[in-house]
Order: sequence, then C-alpha cells, then structure tokens
Amino acid sequence: MRAILPLVLAAAILPAGADPAPGAPGTACPEFRLEGTDGAAHTPAEFADRKAVVLVFTGTQCPACNRYAPELQQLAKDYGARGVAFFGVNPNRNEQAEAAAHAKEKGLPFPVLLDGAHALADGMGIETVPTVVVLDAARKVRYRGRIDDDPMGGRPSRRELREALDAVLDGREVGTPVTEPRGCAVRRREPAADGPVTWSKDVAPIVQRNCVACHRPGQIAPMTLTDFAHASAFAEEIKEAVAARRMPPWKPTAGVEFEGERRLSAQEIETIVKWVDGGTPQGREEDEPELPEFSEGWMLGEPDLVLEPAEAYVVAADGPSDVYMHFVLKTDLPGDTWIQATEIRPGNPRVVHHVIAYVDTSGVSENLDASAPGIGYPGEGTWPGFIPTGEMGGWAPGNLPKALPDGIGRRLAKGASVVLQVHYNTCGSVQKDRTRIGLHFSKKPVKQQLRWAEMVNGWFEIPAGNAAYEAKTWWKTPKDVTVLSVTPHMHLLGKSAKLTASLPGGKDVRLLEIADWEFKWQDSYVLKTPLKLPAGSKITHVAVYDNSEKNPRNPSRPPVPVRWGEKTTDEMCLAYVGYVLDKEDLTKPKKKSK
Repeated sequence: MRAILPLVLAAAILPAGADPAPGAPGTACPEFRLEGTDGAAHTPAEFADRKAVVLVFTGTQCPACNRYAPELQQLAKDYGARGVAFFGVNPNRNEQAEAAAHAKEKGLPFPVLLDGAHALADGMGIETVPTVVVLDAARKVRYRGRIDDDPMGGRPSRRELREALDAVLDGREVGTPVTEPRGCAVRRREPAADGPVTWSKDVAPIVQRNCVACHRPGQIAPMTLTDFAHASAFAEEIKEAVAARRMPPWKPTAGVEFEGERRLSAQEIETIVKWVDGGTPQGREEDEPELPEFSEGWMLGEPDLVLEPAEAYVVAADGPSDVYMHFVLKTDLPGDTWIQATEIRPGNPRVVHHVIAYVDTSGVSENLDASAPGIGYPGEGTWPGFIPTGEMGGWAPGNLPKALPDGIGRRLAKGASVVLQVHYNTCGSVQKDRTRIGLHFSKKPVKQQLRWAEMVNGWFEIPAGNAAYEAKTWWKTPKDVTVLSVTPHMHLLGKSAKLTASLPGGKDVRLLEIADWEFKWQDSYVLKTPLKLPAGSKITHVAVYDNSEKNPRNPSRPPVPVRWGEKTTDEMCLAYVGYVLDKEDLTKPKKKSK
C-alpha cells in the first residue's frame, strides 16, 4: 500500500514562491503524448472541450483496481453526459502488453493510456494504483486520491470522486481536494543486474513451493508469480506480506501442528527480504527450477462418483459483492454408502470464494430449488435453508483434498442429495461457474463414522464501537472421543478465535488459536496428531470481535450494533469439531435388542 501523505505535507511546508509538488491541487496537467488501448495517440489537447477530465491511474493485477471496474463503468456513464471525459492510465512497467485485453475484459468504457515509461505518473507524482485525478476545464488539478472511502469495495460511506466532480461541475471548491488512495505500488524499478541473492537460484524455489498453487493463471490469487517479470514487479508487496506472515495464508498461531501447514521458515523470509532489498536480480536463467506440474484433473485420482449442476451458473459483473448459491445434486445411490474422501473443484476460482457441501435427506433443498428460477437457489450466509443430516467437506483457497484414515468414513444415506453451497465474489465482469464434487468410496471396512459437533452461540449483540467484544460457546464430549479437526467461523468483525479442551482432571489443551482472524481465509484444520478426550471433556470456543471504526473490514461506518445473522454484514459465533467415537466399531454386527 502507498499513501500520498508526503505530498500533502510537502505542499503544506513549502516556502513562499516554491514550486508545488507534482500533481498537487492547483497545478496544471503536464504535457504528454501516450498511446491508448484504442490504438490512438492521446494528448491533453483533446481535453479542451471538456468541463472536467478524470485520469484513473490503474493496473491489471492490483485487486483494488479490479474491484472498482463496475463503479468506474457507472461513473463514466453518469458523468459522461455532463461533459466529463475519463481516461485510464497504466504506469506499470510489466503490464503494458496486457492492458488492452484487461480493459476489454473489465468493460472499461474509456481508453487506457500506456505509460510504461512513467512520464505522466512521474509528472503527477503518482505512487499508488488506483489513484484518480480530476482536472477542471482549465486542465488544473482539483482533486486527487481515492474513488471512495471503502477499502473492501461496495460499501462506502463517502464517494469522494463523485463529490469532487459535482463540486467542479457546479463551480464550487472541492471540500476535500486530497485523500489517501489504497491499492498497489506503481511498478517503476528495473531489476538489478546481479547480486548475492537471485530469483533463479534462491527465491524461485521458495515461491514455487509455497505460492504458485494459487498465484498462477486461472487461480484465486489476484496476480501471477510464476515468472521473474511478474514476481519482481510485485517484489515490495511480496516482501511486506511474507515479513508480516500474511502470506502464505496460514492463520493458526504456532504451538499446535496441523496437516498441510503453510508457513515460511525464518530463513526463507530472510532470503526474500534480501532479494528485494538487493534490487530483485534475476540471476542465471539456467539456475531456475522447472515450474511444478499442477494436475488439471482430480488431485486424488478419478472419483467413484462425480456430481455437478446441470448447467453453469452466471455470476453478475456487479451488484452485491457476496453471493451465496445452493446447487442440489441427487446421488441416486442404491444404498447407504461410506465416503473416504471428497474433492471439490471450483469451476471458476476467480469468483468462487469458498464451498461447503451439505447432505440433505429431507427433500427440503429440492423444493427450494424447484421454487427458484434458473439453476440453484439463493441464500444468505452459512444457513443452507434446511437442517443438514451430514456434510461432504468443503473448499477454500489453498485447501488440498485429504482422504480420511482407513476405517473412518462419511455416511451418505440412500436417496440423499449433496447440496453445494457456493460463496461467490463478484469481480467486475460477467463470469460463469460450474463447481463439481468428486466422491471416493471407502474401499476398506468402515469402523468409525466421522461426526461433527456444532458449537453455536446465537445470543449476543456486539456494541457499536467495541473493539474487543467476546462471545463464547462450548461442547461437552458425551463419550470417549478422538478429535480429528476443528473449524471456527466468524464474519467480517472477527478478530481472534481460540478453541481449548478442558479435561475432567483440570488439564487444558489448546486445540487452535487464530490471533488475526480474516473472513476470506477460513479453513478446516486437521490435527497432525488426533487428540483423545475422555467423556466429560469440555471444548470451549472463545471468539473476539472488533466493531470499531479502526477495523478496516467493518462494513458499517459509523459502526452499528451487530447480532447473529446469515448475512456477511451480520455475525456468527460458530465452530465445528470433527471427531470419532473411540469405542464405535461398525464392522461388528449389532446386538439384537431383547
């Protein structure tokens, strides 16, 4: 992230008669001649007959830029009829070749000027994309900064760009002529020629092991890191993310070992930091290892049963940023079936946020589906519209499918439906998705059924402004059990989560702790060493919420009281514990009752 605060301070402390900072309010737009994605050359001369001009400094891979595509479409429509012209400007050195295709994909109704040499960006002091600059009819800067004040996209309390345009068109002063943009750094720096730490020899192996599963074309991450050109362009963001341990996305604190942990070692982080600080040299191409091969098919092999909707679901370009849809998939199995592994494959990872697979034996989901138009039926949040009689796993970014140990299975009843609840995030363009689930039948006798304890507290109210509100829920083991996995769940106000098992003798065992909860990174955490708990043990889930204005993910500004609810803007205090009964043996014949 970059801020323009230094620009504001510089303007404030300049001595009388000194030149203002580049692009400061009141300065003139510098001269330029840049080719646009429309194939034409553009200069400031074409601004002459315009009442105002908006320059949108943008990028193709910055997620903040992509979130604002629908709003920019609407802005160009609303203000174009009032004599305002819009021009995009791409100043990133590594994105010039892909800017035209990106503009077309996002439906931008204005040309994007190719500024790979940074002439215009340097002339206006642009350090962050997206940044917008409003010029009046005299080509003077009247506003620069962000489009609105919402870092998440979709729920702003102030729309500063619209306010600035209205003021300029009405002949008024702009109330707030400078705001702080939020987004990605402009890609200016050319890589160093060489250095002791290089991409090919030192950094590429780390990125390939830990990052490219998501950071590659067609996957959930907003940028690709499969090659030197793109990785070096995002070097500062990579350094910041790994140093803060935000990436790879692994939320549990150290102390409990889970399957599939995604953590960089201190040495790996130090290597990346040294590479960035050393100018991101490429090194010798022959030293770079081959990219790992990613299976385009099923990661666990061909499933015994594949279920998918009859047709693709169309995800709108804009509208609500969170969309929940449910797809009812009939199994038509001849009898009860034990499932050892499930694998969910998002049809379009670009818009699929996460997936939960429920089991329904009541027929309610079929009725809901029949009463809704088109494919599937809508919902809000985690509630699928019926009381599930089981589950078939889930998917979230970075999740890898895992088979249950031999002898443990999920029960899929005869005639049941598998209902895929798919959480979509709109991305600024129309997308299609057809998510599938593959089921692997148990090949060996199943001794124990995988069961889930649901821990719920739905009776709380988080006061507006409270930065550390605590809610609790708990579950007591009815018999001797072995805990296999834990899955906490909260929404945007979530701050931390902690699950602790208290044994009858008074001993406490930590199951999971997430100190910095994030709604977009939710997982089911499988213990490397399953935990045996005697009957009467108590598992407590302590959830902490931040309902203050300092929480950047708070959807309400100013904050409002928040209760339990299905919408993303509501909250939940919820956790699941996956376990088996220690004394259960389904391979033995049932005793006949007398």
